[in-house]
Amino acid sequence: MALELRRNLSNWWYGKVEANGRSYTKNLGVKVEGRVPDSLRDVGDIAFERSRARAQAALEKLQTDLKRRTAAEELVQTLHEIRTGSRIKSLALEAIAERWAALLRRRPLSERYVSQTTADIARLIAFVREKSPKISQMDQIHATLAAEFFRAERARGVAPKTYNNRLIHLRSVFHRLRKEAGLAENPFEDIPLLDAETVFRKPFSAEELGLIERKAQDDPFIYPLIVTGMCTAMRRGDCCTLLRSSVDLETDFITVKTSKTGETVQIPIFPLLRRVLEKAMAEPEGPAPHYVFPALAAHYAMNPDHLTDRVRRVLKSAGFFNPKTEAEKELVRGEVQRMRKDGMRRASLRDFHSFRVSWVTVALTAGVPLEIVQRVTGHRTIDIVLKHYFQPGREEFRRTLAGKLPALLGDPTLAASVELNVADLRAKLTAMEDSTWRYIRDDLLGRLPAEKNVTPVPALPKPSFAA
Repeated sequence: MALELRRNLSNWWYGKVEANGRSYTKNLGVKVEGRVPDSLRDVGDIAFERSRARAQAALEKLQTDLKRRTAAEELVQTLHEIRTGSRIKSLALEAIAERWAALLRRRPLSERYVSQTTADIARLIAFVREKSPKISQMDQIHATLAAEFFRAERARGVAPKTYNNRLIHLRSVFHRLRKEAGLAENPFEDIPLLDAETVFRKPFSAEELGLIERKAQDDPFIYPLIVTGMCTAMRRGDCCTLLRSSVDLETDFITVKTSKTGETVQIPIFPLLRRVLEKAMAEPEGPAPHYVFPALAAHYAMNPDHLTDRVRRVLKSAGFFNPKTEAEKELVRGEVQRMRKDGMRRASLRDFHSFRVSWVTVALTAGVPLEIVQRVTGHRTIDIVLKHYFQPGREEFRRTLAGKLPALLGDPTLAASVELNVADLRAKLTAMEDSTWRYIRDDLLGRLPAEKNVTPVPALPKPSFAA
């Protein structure tokens, strides 16, 4: 254990320590002050000797911490050896992603999650190799280095949401591999999450959805994807990879397991979607897996960004884009992106996922029970639906409340403005169950016009049972 100076290279004290048979040199975080002597064997001025004393104290603390960590690791090794008869082998940095992906799980991870987590592991390894080239094993990544990595991420300007996702991924990876890698502690455990800015996607109104559907007809390739997204609230990947076996045109229902949550959802097939499905299912069946939209499935697998661009073109033709000139500002209905307060990328306001938000918002605003919405979207918790997907505009919010609470609002004529057509009435009555009939009854009564000058119906004469 010794102090070191890096003359003409650094103004900081360094310390050399040993642990687990390896030698480490670390910046002690103490600045060199005063007149530096020709050799550390010599005595410098008062300022220099004071900085030397602080550096020596920091070095001793570092050595104590390393000994404590080594003792903890040795305890883990001893317990493992007692139980299994062999010592824990560490895990090379290059093997982390592969070993994590091969872990046994209750259900398979989505391709997107695996891809994102693997990329986060690769970013961490690249940082470690640049910062400490001698590190080659997973158990050498300590809490200080983990904290430095996330400080660098913040300095790089990543959005809080990206920062939090990366931290959650790495924390989970190190937790799952801790035994195999011989970790005494998870180096990411005590790093706090950031307060993230939540930017909600904007739903489309019923009128806007109709306009987008009409504009999409000009692109026969992307039209089935847009209609399926509008009518089912499914995510883009689930729409593209929809299997023929999941579609039942006799009962007008789609039954599919969502790729993100693994939940099985049931979605009614409405007339607009039925026309698209009938046309697709009439095409000759290709090789397995038998997709409803094989061309979309192929593009999604090879280049999903191409689908994003095609959807974006349709939205732009319907007036949803970010204007670049004063002339374009007069044509825009709504922007599709906006800058975040923090982060390098823009937040998305309107895109394909907005069809999912629109479906949920329209359904809940129309009074569809939340439990039924969940069965369609596959969300596991009500909180997710209400926080991230139910985004009514002010006018829709006002109109719905006016129909539900006319007496409270003080204007009984407001209820009359809420239309109640036969199709809506039939759908609600059909949806009645033991647990929802009161809710639906109150909803229907709240949407009826207020009674004015109603003449009471005369009571029927009591039946006579006389012979």
